[in-house]
Amino acid sequence: MSQKISAEPKTISNLLKPFALSLRWKVALSFSGLLLIVVALLFFAFMRYERIFLSLESEKRAQSLANNIVINARDPLLSQDELRLSSLIESVTQNNEVQYAYLIDHKGYILYHSEPDKTGKVLANGIPEPARGIIQAAVPIAVENIKIGTAVVGLGVHHIDQAMMETAKGLILPLGLGAGLGILGIFLLAGIHVKRIKRLEEAIRALGSGDLLVQVEDNSLDEVGKLTRHFNEMVGQLHSARQQNLRNFKETVSALAVAIEAKDAYTRGHCDRVAQISVAIGDRLEMDEKLCEELELAAILHDVGKIGIEAGIIGKASSLTDEEFAEMKRHPDIGARILSPLSTYREVTLFVRHHHENYDGSGYPDGLKGDEIPQAARIIHLVDAFDAMTSNRPYRKALSKEEALLRIKQERGKQFDPMVVDMLLQLEKDGRIEAIFEEVKQSERQ
Repeated sequence: MSQKISAEPKTISNLLKPFALSLRWKVALSFSGLLLIVVALLFFAFMRYERIFLSLESEKRAQSLANNIVINARDPLLSQDELRLSSLIESVTQNNEVQYAYLIDHKGYILYHSEPDKTGKVLANGIPEPARGIIQAAVPIAVENIKIGTAVVGLGVHHIDQAMMETAKGLILPLGLGAGLGILGIFLLAGIHVKRIKRLEEAIRALGSGDLLVQVEDNSLDEVGKLTRHFNEMVGQLHSARQQNLRNFKETVSALAVAIEAKDAYTRGHCDRVAQISVAIGDRLEMDEKLCEELELAAILHDVGKIGIEAGIIGKASSLTDEEFAEMKRHPDIGARILSPLSTYREVTLFVRHHHENYDGSGYPDGLKGDEIPQAARIIHLVDAFDAMTSNRPYRKALSKEEALLRIKQERGKQFDPMVVDMLLQLEKDGRIEAIFEEVKQSERQ
């Protein structure tokens, strides 16, 4: 019974998870949170400063009103003119912020209070402390340095609260707008800097995939720029080491190819010619550098499986019997098994195995057809056949290039890939094949 796998529900948390885990969002949210904290601290610090400022101004205001009472209350107080005292107090209480005002004599007797029920009472314990939310000022009244009374004024702080509320309303919009623009700027800047790290990450991923030509441009002097330059230096060193290893490997492969050719004197130079012509076709087909390297190695090693074939069959001066040809057909499979331990060159093993597959599916060992055959194997198959036709063999003389090319044209789309045939013909027309043959001859003389 098949098990039904349900998709993960698209909840808000699941949708936001990729963003929450990204470096850009972590950096941006961290700095945005810091910005909001700074804005909040500035807001509360400004409001605190304003409260202190308004409180001091209210104290000065209360002191000023009390002083006005003192200035105008001396004569009425000495003459006990209650009418003038009452009008004096009432004129002060007309100010909206004044909660109360009163006059007392030197004995603590309330001569007149803005709250009528308190007039005539005695303050036995002196002037009481103001209630919460009241700013109080008490100024003594003196004549010739003799205290004859005290003027007391109490202001409410509701006007301070109201002023602070208006200030807060005025600050919220610009501070909110500034914080919003700041957060937007943080996200944009975080995106710019994280993009540099992302480019480096992509380069590291490419390096992990085997691309030793990857480079990242970053000329900044910060830590990311330094890290990028160190990365580029490391990639350069790895590329140089790989090139050296590849040269060493090619030398080993070439020695193995010589050992293969030593088993069949008539094929001397065959592997070199097949390799060079194959690479030339690969270049015409715009293969990438890595695939061209694998094509070259496979072309050099395409006959390595002949090591497992009897020397009598390989060097036989006459045509092979059916049994002998069946044995000879084993060499691609033998070659693939010999090369199978080369984990770095899996494709090379595949190309060697299939270099005798025909385009129409009539080849061996697996009877692959058309695009089922790796392109590199199709190239090697054609070039191998062309070089074999133009080389002397124990059972026949070499064909001329013209005769060999005519036979290849006849097998275009049957034994050989049409596009590869066209590339080979173009190389011959350009004189490249003749040049390769001459280069291999000179190399053999040396």
